[in-house]
Amino acid sequence: DQSSEQTPVTASVVVPVRNGERVIARCLRSLSLQDLPRDDYEIIVVDDGSTDATAEIVRQFPRVCLIVQPPSGPAAARNRGAEAAHGDMVLFTDADCVPAGDWLGEVAEAMSDPAVQIVIGSHQFGGRGLLLSMLAAYEEGKKEYTYNSPIKVLYHGHNNNMAVRKRLFDEIGAFVERPRGADTIFVRRCVDQYGCSAVRHNPGMRVRHLEINSVYKYYSKCSVYRRSRRAYRPMAFVRGLTNRERLLVFRRTVRNQGYSLAEAMLLFALLTVGLTHCTLRSYLPGLERGMGKRRRA
Repeated sequence: DQSSEQTPVTASVVVPVRNGERVIARCLRSLSLQDLPRDDYEIIVVDDGSTDATAEIVRQFPRVCLIVQPPSGPAAARNRGAEAAHGDMVLFTDADCVPAGDWLGEVAEAMSDPAVQIVIGSHQFGGRGLLLSMLAAYEEGKKEYTYNSPIKVLYHGHNNNMAVRKRLFDEIGAFVERPRGADTIFVRRCVDQYGCSAVRHNPGMRVRHLEINSVYKYYSKCSVYRRSRRAYRPMAFVRGLTNRERLLVFRRTVRNQGYSLAEAMLLFALLTVGLTHCTLRSYLPGLERGMGKRRRA
């Protein structure tokens, strides 16, 4: 189902989705109102076997290209979208993410450096409030530390806010089609071939991740990422920050945000609880299943 006009474009936005009827319209509205001229970019939605009204909602956006495929996973959907892309830059986000209005412009500015192959943006959380804003600031500090580091094993991907030069797919291959970690494996291939400077973090390239709407959800996602890192380790070894590095990021976050002593202590407590939570859930999956059953009850 190809509903987009075939016009010359400089950027292609790929959105994989499965059963995203509650969030896809908000994502597409934001993408349709970017600060670049609409003829300069295309939007490609890859419906990965949805059984709800996702496809019908996407068809309400006349300048969006809709591709429907059998359920194959998000990495396969992103590969399908990248293959269909006409732009020199391929941007990836998810259906439950809302890019800022200057998202595409920020990508174009970062990609003006020909040495840059991948740009990774920043994330705001779907929920609001002091606690989540503190955790989001800390996460941005981690990205700043990671992507300004010469340490290859720290580099990882963020496929819900990532831009890639299209030719890079020809040079290092497509995403490995696995449930999780395909973005990180891809980023590590790029770093191994072109060096750390080929991957850039642009904090102005912002999306709001609607799924993370509570502190508990943030903790849960962190534990998922940790388990995923162990699963794809044979393909791309990535280590998390050491305690010393976490402390360094914490101090920089407190300084950059101008937190008071009380706020700094609160952030430290949130991170300590989160680290304990992630460790337990990462190594005791039975505990996680039990907690999930109690919540549903």
